[in-house]
Amino acid sequence: MVGPELVSALDAMFLPFNRSDAPGLTVGIAQHGKVLYRQGFGLASVEHAVANTPTTRLRIGSTSKHFTGLLALLLAEDGKLDLDASIRSYIAELTGPGGDPTLRQLLQHRGGSRCYLDVGFLSRGLAVPAKGTALATQVRQTGRNFAPGEAMIYNNGGYHLVSIAIERVGGASFEEQLKQRLFNPLGMVNTASIQSDYVITPGIATMHTRAPDGGWRRGLFMSEEIRGEGAIVSTVDDMLRWAEHLRTRDKFGSPATWAALTELPTFPDGSVGSYALGLMIHSYRGVRIVHHAGGVVGGSSQLLTAPDHGLEIVILANGARGCNPVELAEQALDLILAEHLAERTPTIAAADYQDLLGDWWSADTGMIYSLIDEKEVLKLSVCCSAQTLPLERGTGGQVVSPCMTIGDIVIGLDEAARGGELTVRFGGQSAVYRRVSKDTADVEAFATAAVGQYYSADADCTAVVVRDGERFVLRCGDPYGQIENELICLGEMVAYSVRPLMGGFSALIFAKQDGRMTGFRLNSGRTRNLTFERKQDN
Repeated sequence: MVGPELVSALDAMFLPFNRSDAPGLTVGIAQHGKVLYRQGFGLASVEHAVANTPTTRLRIGSTSKHFTGLLALLLAEDGKLDLDASIRSYIAELTGPGGDPTLRQLLQHRGGSRCYLDVGFLSRGLAVPAKGTALATQVRQTGRNFAPGEAMIYNNGGYHLVSIAIERVGGASFEEQLKQRLFNPLGMVNTASIQSDYVITPGIATMHTRAPDGGWRRGLFMSEEIRGEGAIVSTVDDMLRWAEHLRTRDKFGSPATWAALTELPTFPDGSVGSYALGLMIHSYRGVRIVHHAGGVVGGSSQLLTAPDHGLEIVILANGARGCNPVELAEQALDLILAEHLAERTPTIAAADYQDLLGDWWSADTGMIYSLIDEKEVLKLSVCCSAQTLPLERGTGGQVVSPCMTIGDIVIGLDEAARGGELTVRFGGQSAVYRRVSKDTADVEAFATAAVGQYYSADADCTAVVVRDGERFVLRCGDPYGQIENELICLGEMVAYSVRPLMGGFSALIFAKQDGRMTGFRLNSGRTRNLTFERKQDN
């Protein structure tokens, strides 16, 4: 599809977001250096009734990550940085396990360290801590998610540490190095790395979140020291320049540097990951795509390229209702490359696996996966999240959830259907899961054993389990703020915490002695085995 027909089809996709009373998005699409589509939709500011345009600056969130990876590679070219040295080589303060991973492992989310952002979100919600808390949290950790190189869990904290290393060896601030070495050579004059949403930035759209009463609130990120993990603001025009250079590679960087940027890791079990140095590589309906999404409080983004077809798609949103830039970018790709795409992989009927529907828990990982019947289609949920993931048949008959933002999750569905346990493989690690259910949980026994106060030294967080009528509540707080979430019992030793803010969730695995819980391990999509110990009763 080309020309006016393509523009009309794209308009039909995006015009529903073109409201005069709501935030929206900006879209840029180019192929072989020619702009095919360039539009703004909805409002950059609901407060001031300012429209989004292609020159509106928006936060791109984690789409920033490959800029960090490329800057690190350029410093490696200069002989100033060794990506295969431990991060402790550059940040001596990391005396604990957080200093063990290499820079490359951190950039590939294989470092195994915990993440300051997730630990903070679990402890205080969206409260903003003092500057310096990010590094202090990384330094404080005595535990970790896994040993370096063994697996993959998405981790913003690793990118924060690499940013500090870049600053310490590069002779200028991290932000200035991005500007001088990456933005300026490409004429990206409207692009910058801005650490805080509290800093007034000219030309930037307001991020918007939906208020309970139907109105809008400002989306303000819960840190004032965001760096290489997701601090860039840009426009679709600038991002199209950048995306084209990912293909042409003619302004900076050696061939070895560019090859390293998209080189995929191999895990100890022999599986190959899909996450390189800040970019993900997938096959989408038979077409190779290189991409990375981003999410901030009140905004989201997607950069997607199909290098073999010279195609670049950029979508930046500031809170448009029902907007998923990842899905929209795929729909645009469907239109533009229709004749090159293979047939869609069929979904899996939930009717074939009714006996497996429900929650599954692993004692080894502490994680909970759920199999759900969603409009007669089998879907997957992580830690009881309301957001579901599709399931499809992969190569060799494997059942795979092809998650475009974190990587594939492989589910041993057929083995479980034959009466076995459910095996889940993600990020190079496999674990066995058994069924748990809130319908069979002994709520009274759980209440007697679990109610009380707990403390985590790694999070510097106090957690209180209380009973509030017919429900349980988990109240967490650290020196900067607190958060309260519903706690749902799944068994004598297992519960999950529902965190409505940003769709959060976590699983709690309790330890018990003499009829009383002595502590619990908290697990989320990005944190493993964060230990809380019961505080002595006064």
